[in-house]
Amino acid sequence: MKLLSIIVPAYNMEAFLPQCVESILRTPSLAAVEVVVVNDGSKDRTLRIARQYADRYADTVRVVDKPNGNYGSTINEALKVVQGEYVKILDADDRFDGSRVAEFLAFLRKMQGVDMVVTPFIEVGKRREHRVEYNIYGKKIYDYGKAYDADKVFADGAIRFFAMHGVCYRTELLRKMNYRQSEGVSYTDQEWVFFPLFRVKSIAFADIPLYRYNVAREGQTMDARVQMRSLAQLVAVTEGMARYFVASSKMVRTPQRMAFLRNIVADRIRIVFRKYLLVMSDVAFAKSDFEMVYVRLMQLVAKCRIDKFTVPVNNLLRVDLLARWQKRGKRYGSISRWLLSTVDSAMTTIHALLFR
Repeated sequence: MKLLSIIVPAYNMEAFLPQCVESILRTPSLAAVEVVVVNDGSKDRTLRIARQYADRYADTVRVVDKPNGNYGSTINEALKVVQGEYVKILDADDRFDGSRVAEFLAFLRKMQGVDMVVTPFIEVGKRREHRVEYNIYGKKIYDYGKAYDADKVFADGAIRFFAMHGVCYRTELLRKMNYRQSEGVSYTDQEWVFFPLFRVKSIAFADIPLYRYNVAREGQTMDARVQMRSLAQLVAVTEGMARYFVASSKMVRTPQRMAFLRNIVADRIRIVFRKYLLVMSDVAFAKSDFEMVYVRLMQLVAKCRIDKFTVPVNNLLRVDLLARWQKRGKRYGSISRWLLSTVDSAMTTIHALLFR
């Protein structure tokens, strides 16, 4: 049995897949690793490249070839075949720090049985890179190399959410809960760091920034322009997370975990509202289906029992975007939105400089 399975979802990634896979293959502990490349109906040479690696590294690299079904479908197919005790996702346009793979494997051996392992990761831009701590905001309160009761972590309030790039799960945990991601839409990485939290009992933190997240590639789903074009998919994933919370809340045994999960849902809904009420252009907003989205999301806010729901611009700039819509049936004007966006951007930049 392998210790770690690495799922590599790949769609038209011929330019990036080699460096992605090579970053894993550099480890001297290759016998403990399984790489499952899932070709999602690519139209370029992605499948051919993946098969070349499978031929050269038959004991390590496996290829799953499937029709296009978007990101979630690649994870679902991979989870059917992975053999590792632990599983981690590595997007094909990103890579691992090959010099840290063996260290990460040693950590998994030391902490075997823990449900979830969380690490920092590196955001790699065009001109600079920086380390993002396990809690996103840079405040470290947990010791590395120690297992914590998950409910304690959820109750402490130091971590608001987790990022896909920093998490690794015990495979059996996912299988027992019949974990599946939504198919046919993007942004299901949010499900990866939400659904399992209903079942996770123990969490360990490792000071191993293994994942190198490429934020410089144009056209990726996290690109602001792509997000606006794909807003319906972001809405669909957010609604799915809220419905999952409602359906699964009975299995949550502590009020601290319930509050933690509810806050994640609330934050995802706020993100959607900000896209509509602050970011979207006047022309696009006039053509949008915001009124229907508003009704659906507010119904979910009620079902999730999210009290005193507001949509501030950010955690410090407390201007409530939703209150204006509810009172006047319209957004802030274009000049006001520009000012709010400018201040938001400046505050975000200052925060990054101070805490990253």
